[in-house]
Amino acid sequence: MKVFTPAIKLVKSSKQQGQRYPVIWALVLAMIFEPAGSAAHEAPVHTHQRLVPVPAYVPAPGQSAIATAQRLIASFDPGARSELLFDWDARERTRWSNLPAGFFTRPGLSIGDMSDDQRGLLFEFLSTSLGEQGYRRLSNVLAAEAFLSQAPNAARNGWYPENYWISFYGLPSDGGDWGWSFGGHHLGLNLSFRDGQVSTMSPSFVGTEPAIFRLDGVEYESVVDMHHAGHAAFLTLDPDQRELADAGRVPRDVITGPGDDGLVPQRIGISASEMSPAQRTALLAVVRLWVEIQPEGNASVRMKAIEAELDQVHFAWHGSGEVNTPVYMRIQGPSLIIELVSNGDNVGENARGRGHYHTIYRDPTFEYGRQ
Repeated sequence: MKVFTPAIKLVKSSKQQGQRYPVIWALVLAMIFEPAGSAAHEAPVHTHQRLVPVPAYVPAPGQSAIATAQRLIASFDPGARSELLFDWDARERTRWSNLPAGFFTRPGLSIGDMSDDQRGLLFEFLSTSLGEQGYRRLSNVLAAEAFLSQAPNAARNGWYPENYWISFYGLPSDGGDWGWSFGGHHLGLNLSFRDGQVSTMSPSFVGTEPAIFRLDGVEYESVVDMHHAGHAAFLTLDPDQRELADAGRVPRDVITGPGDDGLVPQRIGISASEMSPAQRTALLAVVRLWVEIQPEGNASVRMKAIEAELDQVHFAWHGSGEVNTPVYMRIQGPSLIIELVSNGDNVGENARGRGHYHTIYRDPTFEYGRQ
C-alpha cells in the first residue's frame, strides 16, 4: 500500500512564523481581531454528544494495537485513507497543537469524519495503544471538551469532542518503525512503535479545561492528580531544599510545548542527588503519572531508564496545591522534560473557577520515534 503525504492548510498558531505568544494570548488576539461570528478557519460544528463517556478501556498487548490499527485504516475508502496515512518522516507529524479546532487545522481524519463503526474501531485502537491511565486521561479530555461545547462561545472555538484527529506515520506492522498522532484542544499524543512495541511517547501534551466538573451525572477530575502529586513531592522538602526548588515564577504556558521541538531549557530547581530516598520516591511517583500514559510494559522500561539518570534530574516548583491557582512545575533530566502550568484563569465561560492546566512530556533525545 502506498503511503500518501497530502498537503494541509496551516493556520497561524501561537508559535508559528517565529512568534512566541503564549497559547492563551493567541486565543485572546484571535477573538479580538476576527470579525464577529468567524474564527481563524471554519471549524466543524457537531451536535453528536454520544461520544462521552467514550467506550471503556480494554487491556490488550501491543500486537493488538497493530491489528486494530490495520482494521481501522481498512475501514476507510481510498480517498479518506490518503488523508489518514503519511510517510514515516512526513513533516506533518511535527505540526500539532493544543489550540482549539477553530484556530488550528490538523492533519488526518477527525472523529467527526467517522461513522459510528469507525469511531468504535478508533477507540478500540486507542485502548490497545495506551496504558489504562493514558486512556483515562484521553477520555477526560474529551469529557472536558463536551462540557465546553455547552459554552456560548463553543462554535466559534470549535469546542466539540468530535474535533480530535488521528493520523498514522508509516504502515502499522510488527517490524520496523511506525507511529500515530491523536489530538485536538488540550491533547497531543505522539506515540511511536518499533518492532511491535512502543518506543517513545515523546512529545505528548495533556491539558484540560475545566479540571473539576460534572457532566451528564458523572463527576470528573482531570490533571488534578498530577498537580497534587507535584505539590506533595515539594512538601517532602525541608525549608532549605524548597528554596533550591523554587521555580521563581509561573510562565504563561509550558516552555517546551507545540512548535518548540528541539528546545532544551536550562535545568532549574533542586537536583535529585540532594534528596533523601523518600523524596526521590515521591519525585518518581510524579514522573510515573506521565510515563504511564503508554502501556505498562513500556512504562516500566522507561521508568527504569529515568531512575538510572535520577541524580541528574532536577525538580522545580512554584505555587500551592490549590486548583485554579498559579502553579508551575518542571522536572528535567538528560532524557526527560515534564512541565505543568496552571495560570488560575479560564477561557470557557462555563468553566470559570473550575481549573485550566497545560502539561507536556518530552524525551528530547528520542522524539517522534527518532533518536
